[in-house]
Amino acid sequence: MFHVKQMKKYNNYYCTAKDRLVTGELFSVYYNNERSVAKTKIDLEEDMYRFYKTNIYNSHKVESKTFTDKLYFISRRAMMFFKYKIIKSLVKQTKLLDYGCGNGDFLKYISDKQIPVTGIEKSLSSQKICQSKGISVFSSVKHLGTSSYNIITLWHVLEHVPSPTKCISALSELLSKEGSLVLAVPNIQSFDSQVFKEEWAALDVPRHLWHFTPKGLIELLKKEKFVLFKTKPLPLDAYYISLLSARRKKMFLPWIVAFIVGTISNIVGVFNGNYSSSVFVFRKSN
Repeated sequence: MFHVKQMKKYNNYYCTAKDRLVTGELFSVYYNNERSVAKTKIDLEEDMYRFYKTNIYNSHKVESKTFTDKLYFISRRAMMFFKYKIIKSLVKQTKLLDYGCGNGDFLKYISDKQIPVTGIEKSLSSQKICQSKGISVFSSVKHLGTSSYNIITLWHVLEHVPSPTKCISALSELLSKEGSLVLAVPNIQSFDSQVFKEEWAALDVPRHLWHFTPKGLIELLKKEKFVLFKTKPLPLDAYYISLLSARRKKMFLPWIVAFIVGTISNIVGVFNGNYSSSVFVFRKSN
């Protein structure tokens, strides 16, 4: 993962946040010199898998037990259609790879639309769930050989990977010449992130090793010879993340706080592009 020596370019302290999901441990976040990307400080020898050992991690949930869970599942179903519309607007004939596919709900939805799909997922339990849905899933892109895809998606995944550069480089080899790389990431410079700071739920330390701004993400992809094609905001994320964050801060009437902060965050995003999270569509530069 990350060694302390690798933090030299990330020396602008942002905050120290607690792992609220699994361990309760504290982790510091630092910006790079341009303040376009931030990184969670974590030791190279750390076993990252221990931070995912919970059945309440959103990407791996299979049932809704609380009202907030139900809200998450409703929002996720709405997002399936939203993601599908984005994909269909990019190409007519689609062969899709979803990197970090979780339990495969998105791939199942797309597969039901008669679109060939493949998933990459490291979690063995999630792989089994994907397979039970009839989805072809692998633990690494190395198992895909010379396969080619005209859509590769990463839905809130890039912030988890140890090396985003290596990840994008490997996926680039699998993307067809006219294909599209579709990424969704949270934005550490959004209005809601600044309101909640270390309690902003989308920090999700230490599982989120990286914390992007739109500028930082675009610059990273540019170095890998990608150009930005278009962006789409994810306005529902501002409300859901604000609700989780308000509850973490134990604010009075968190639902009202979430509505107010989420609405302001989306309005601010209209003017400066800093939505709570967005979808970015990239294509290979000529």
